Amino acid sequence: MERMNAPCNTKSLFHFITDQMDKLDRDQITVEQAKAQANLAKQANNVLKYELDRVNTEMKVRQFNLEKGTSIQIRQVESKGFDDTTKDR
Repeated sequence: MERMNAPCNTKSLFHFITDQMDKLDRDQITVEQAKAQANLAKQANNVLKYELDRVNTEMKVRQFNLEKGTSIQIRQVESKGFDDTTKDR
């Protein structure tokens, strides 16, 4: 059976963490499993925080451009493919 992906936002992340705490209290998962899942939740939270920081920066740049009459842009590294580092220089 194919597993459906749950939404990943702060609400679903918090639900996951509290669910894992309940499972740990009921001895349905081991401490090691809880630690591993907590590390994954921390990484997911870091990605969410990065996205919020990125959007905040974009908003500040747009506001700066409006106030100063400039057209500064931030390079969109996520939409660009990785550079090929295997080519000779």
